[in-house]
Amino acid sequence: MSRDSEPTVSFGVLGTVELQVAGRPATPLAPAVRALLARLVLAAGRVVSADALTDALWGGRPPSDATNALQLRVSKLRRALVAAGAGGDLLVTRAPGYQLVVAVDAVDAYRFERLLEAARSATTGDGPAAALARFDEALRLWRGPALADVGDADWALAEAARLEELRLGAVEDRLELLLEAGRQTEAVADLEQLVATHPLRERLHRLLMLALYRGGRQADAITAYHALRHRLADELGIDPAPELQALAEAILRQQVPAPAPDAPPAASPARTAAAPPLSVPRAPQRDDLPRRLASVIGRQDDVRRVLDRLRETRVVTLTGPGGVGKTTLALEVARRADDTLADRVHLVRLAALPSGTDLPEAVAGQLGVPAGGPGPAATAALVAWLGADRALLVVDNCEHVIDEAAELVEQVVGACPAVTVLTTSREALAVPGETQLAVAPLGVPDGPADLARLGDSPAVALFVDRARAVRPGFVLDETTAPVVADICRQLDGMPLAIELAAARVKALPPGEIAARLHDRFALLTAGARTSEARHRTLRATLDWSHDLLSEAERRLLRRLAVFRGGWDLAAAEQICAFDGLAADEVLDLLFRLVDRSLVVPDPTTGRFRLLVTIREYAAARLAEAGETEAARDRHLTHFTEQAERYGPHARSDGDAWARLTEEHDNFRAAIDRCLDRRHGVDAGLRLADALFLFWNYGPRYEGVRALTALLAAGIPTPAARAAALQRIGLLGVYYPTAQTRAAARDSVLAFERLGDPVNTATSRLVVAWEGQYDGDPDRYRAMVAQAVRERGDTDDPWWHGTVHYVEALLDLRTGAFERSAEQWAHSLEWTRKAGDLLLPAGILAHLGIALREAGRPDEAIATLEEAAAEARRNPSPHATAFTLVQLAHTRLDRGEVDGVTAMLAEADDTARRSGNPRCQAWAAWGRARIRYADGDAAGAADECRRALDLLQEREFPWARRRLWCLAADAASAAGRPQEADAARRAAEDLTAER
Repeated sequence: MSRDSEPTVSFGVLGTVELQVAGRPATPLAPAVRALLARLVLAAGRVVSADALTDALWGGRPPSDATNALQLRVSKLRRALVAAGAGGDLLVTRAPGYQLVVAVDAVDAYRFERLLEAARSATTGDGPAAALARFDEALRLWRGPALADVGDADWALAEAARLEELRLGAVEDRLELLLEAGRQTEAVADLEQLVATHPLRERLHRLLMLALYRGGRQADAITAYHALRHRLADELGIDPAPELQALAEAILRQQVPAPAPDAPPAASPARTAAAPPLSVPRAPQRDDLPRRLASVIGRQDDVRRVLDRLRETRVVTLTGPGGVGKTTLALEVARRADDTLADRVHLVRLAALPSGTDLPEAVAGQLGVPAGGPGPAATAALVAWLGADRALLVVDNCEHVIDEAAELVEQVVGACPAVTVLTTSREALAVPGETQLAVAPLGVPDGPADLARLGDSPAVALFVDRARAVRPGFVLDETTAPVVADICRQLDGMPLAIELAAARVKALPPGEIAARLHDRFALLTAGARTSEARHRTLRATLDWSHDLLSEAERRLLRRLAVFRGGWDLAAAEQICAFDGLAADEVLDLLFRLVDRSLVVPDPTTGRFRLLVTIREYAAARLAEAGETEAARDRHLTHFTEQAERYGPHARSDGDAWARLTEEHDNFRAAIDRCLDRRHGVDAGLRLADALFLFWNYGPRYEGVRALTALLAAGIPTPAARAAALQRIGLLGVYYPTAQTRAAARDSVLAFERLGDPVNTATSRLVVAWEGQYDGDPDRYRAMVAQAVRERGDTDDPWWHGTVHYVEALLDLRTGAFERSAEQWAHSLEWTRKAGDLLLPAGILAHLGIALREAGRPDEAIATLEEAAAEARRNPSPHATAFTLVQLAHTRLDRGEVDGVTAMLAEADDTARRSGNPRCQAWAAWGRARIRYADGDAAGAADECRRALDLLQEREFPWARRRLWCLAADAASAAGRPQEADAARRAAEDLTAER
């Protein structure tokens, strides 16, 4: 086959490293080959020495056998090329190294440079149209930061910086052409964003000043110049370049040259000479809008959404709690508005107006309209001034004069058919035709995430931006990123709170800021001196909202602070209705707090919640009112009743499980109340008794912690103590600790002393359960037999199912896989007779393991798929995670990889959320198997180490032996001989124990 007939291959480095064969989607590349491919691609067909490649891949820390390690990477890259359909012969061995035989134009970076050169040559020809087309074509090649997934090797950082500088230069050249073409309105938005990103790049500031001036915004152009001048002086101690100083002087004198009159406007490549010129939206007049002094982060979609609504309706109100960013969003919308919406934009700010002010007269005064008198006269003057013009009127902070604002807006909109009004308020105006848009907090990271994903979070991005404003050297790295993410989560993504927290970076490390958020109102007090007083501290912002409430609304708001995670209407009526607040008042008051953006509703579930910051504020008010103890006691009473109603049915009723899950945070708060209250142990053990089944099928670690704390807090009755010890042991059977093992043994002795044979048998069975991992299996089988004798004849299906369950585990541990499979089948039968909806999935998963290890893979797959379906139908987090990891490993045994990575990721996330280290370990083991098969031995060894650390000794010995063997093979292939030897010894020790 000749090379001419081979498929066309292209390579991308302007973004993530990408390999694409014509007619096929881009091929995802394993981490082990990305850097190697990128280094070869950037050589553009030249030979790269083995030494240079070794340095590119490992820097100053090459593996002990670097030559062999490089050969392994090259072999893996050849396999990737073949798998993508490109052919392995593209990568050839040529002294003194390797060569990727590709044309220069097959690499997007070199195509970009060629197009850039052509674009700059075209600027000297027939005007900007052709050059703009080439610049656009070149910039479309970029898919993200260059070499985004290669890592931080010196060569990669240097090449990425070079390419980024070329890209930024191209962007600047393109914007310069837009200004030459008279398209300054189109350029302004991009320039403002670029200046915020590159605040010291003077050419961008020059272009922004020109664009603003030519768009009729002389004052904004001068403001932009002064912002740069101050920043250069503060950070570098220098003045702007003479060219910029001259431009600022020319703007002040209005002597800036216009674009060349003979420069034709840029056109689309598809436009013909006979086509009419394109209409470019113009910027409306907006003389009274303040200049943006800080970047607006995370609101791009919100800006588009508001602009779309303003084109559809006459009145739009942005609602939300104080500090969520309503004013910032409204001002950004006003800046982005063009003449398709309005010909002029006006801003009216009401925050400083005291209650009782004549609003029409005050608004007229702000707009410079001669009022001719208060009230109706001022309204008439405003209507006459606005007339038939297409105007956008932005009215900010209406909540404290809501009735007067609603009346004025309704009159203006009714009398001025071309006026559109955008208002901000903590509650809606409730005027005819109004559209309400709730401004949400910024998105926060959901649990642990890698550094790149954390940086994409709007809340994290805002924190970093504002932190760098007070400490320019602040970086988001592996140390600071999780702490910043935690701060943003604790602050609910509220922009004001995040900005106030970021301001503390000047004096405190992020870890200390996070630790001090328990007293956030004392910490977050560093607002800008020029901001309104209510936005200078977090407490002032919430005081403003609180002071606008009626006394009944204040009473309900503070009492709602006892809830955790949320509540429904019935709970609010039962818990909050006391001392001056009747149950039949709660519904209306709750809806009023929703209208005032202090309570967040979830219409799909009928539940409500408080943002954490508002809850902390309300809790402080509750303490000031002396109502904390009464409210928390009522909360405890209510949720104890809920636990006793639903807890006994947790494993047999899906609705009961859903209800318990929904109120999980409130149950945790109720346990905390018992621990805080004098003589609260009995109440706590009563609640724990009701919650045991929920804990056993869900957050087991939480049950262990709660029961341990309750036993330490007081002296319960002997029977209550024995029951608590038994449950601690039972909750720890899958990943036992010294504490849970001791609790199980102590419970046997305690029930023997109480003369309770039924519970003695149960506790003995719990102790025998430990035998699944270690110890003498015959001794544990004898315990099971003794427990059966102690229990005597019984028709309790749960007991019979559990006996078979423990016997099946002991058989699984010792390798009696066929007998284990029989025991699992019996356990499943009895458990289903007991009406348990949650345990069957876990039993089926264990049955699948037994079948797999017995050499019956087809039956194992079918059983595990049934288990997965059962786990999804009746969700228990432990069953879901365990089933998924075992199905994934069984598929890997059969050489099936499709879908396994996603299966492991879901299992890992579920296990992490439910505190299940065993399933997290199996997920890491699965990733290790995939990486090892892909040739990433180092990555496989790391995943094996992670799995072993999570498992410790809590797994079947044959499984641990198998994992240690993989760890040894991976470490050996990765050039880690000492690690490999240690792993082999551990595997041999487990073999000797058989």
